[in-house]
Amino acid sequence: RALGDPSLAMAAARWSPALALALLLGCIRAAHAYTSLPAALICTRHQVVTPRRSPSPTACSPAKSDEQSESAQAAPSAAPAPPARYDLKKVRDASGAGFNQFDPVLSLSGFLSRRFGIVGGLALVGILAATEGQEIIRALNDKGPIAGSGEVVTTPSGLQYVDVLIGTSGDSPLPGAVVGLKAKVSIGDQVLFDTGTQKPLAFKYGQRPFASVMCEGVEEGLKGMKPGGKRQLRVPAALAPKGVDLPAGVVLDYEIEVTEVLPGYF
Repeated sequence: RALGDPSLAMAAARWSPALALALLLGCIRAAHAYTSLPAALICTRHQVVTPRRSPSPTACSPAKSDEQSESAQAAPSAAPAPPARYDLKKVRDASGAGFNQFDPVLSLSGFLSRRFGIVGGLALVGILAATEGQEIIRALNDKGPIAGSGEVVTTPSGLQYVDVLIGTSGDSPLPGAVVGLKAKVSIGDQVLFDTGTQKPLAFKYGQRPFASVMCEGVEEGLKGMKPGGKRQLRVPAALAPKGVDLPAGVVLDYEIEVTEVLPGYF
């Protein structure tokens, strides 16, 4: 009919491209709408199923009922469990004597407090205060060390010493006391050890074996000294530190100064 009617043929030729373009756009929109459908509407067997509420909307898993989903959402989440506590009592080593084995003052204070209550504790505090008060009064009355006589004293063991300064206050070293001192050791003009360039020495009086430059000669030379006192010692080979071989007639010269004496409890 279009071939028989020239006007219809011209109209068909004019509108054919527009119709074809409209049809193409419609197909594109339909394809886009299909691909944007929720995954719950599409099944692996190309069957349409009713969308359900599920935890994973992108999976094709069986859906729960609306009542179960609503009850699961309404249920409150469980509170997180508190962290486990670390019990130190389980790992404490109770095989030893404990912390108080070398502190009789602390042990005595605990015993008095348990036995006599607050009265025993106050009595112990009073005793300690009186002892400290005496130390304070003694320190205020201390006028410092005095000059020695310069006399050379020779002991039966062969040790020789000279008092340079004599301490007038404090305790003298006894076995078990911790003694702090400065020392300079030399042979003739050659200095072997000097606490002026190193740390001061500290050792327990009467303890064996000796450490550093401590020896029987130094221990004997400390007898009768008090904090602030200074002595010059001439230590023979028999009283020198072990491992030091001195030629015959050669002695070690010590210059020692006692800085503190901490008496032991026993």
